[in-house]
Amino acid sequence: MEVRWKSVLRRSDKNDEDDYKVSVLKFSFGKCTLDLSKATLFDHSGEEVAITAMEFSLLKVFATNPGQVLNRDQLLERAHDRSWDPYVRSIDLRISRLRKKIESNPGKPEVIRTVRGLGYIFG
Repeated sequence: MEVRWKSVLRRSDKNDEDDYKVSVLKFSFGKCTLDLSKATLFDHSGEEVAITAMEFSLLKVFATNPGQVLNRDQLLERAHDRSWDPYVRSIDLRISRLRKKIESNPGKPEVIRTVRGLGYIFG
């Protein structure tokens, strides 16, 4: 599974016109494309896929950390902006729902894979 992205140059400091940084705005993976600038997920035919704000936040965390194993606490911290959830395993349910939307075969995920005892890895 390959993660592809498109990037644009953005000014990182309004006072320094010579200083630019690359900002990735679109990530393509599995059968979908995530557009960070529009907070939208598209399927392979370009149709918008309905996702919740939390699903978008999770996909953004995964897409900006490809190949990195992320545990539940890290996902909650980065996607929720908080370190505690009364039901920590709720992340598992959210990832299961995401897999149904982005994976060709949710039973054998290739985009968001489980790393037993550690967490999840994207890409």
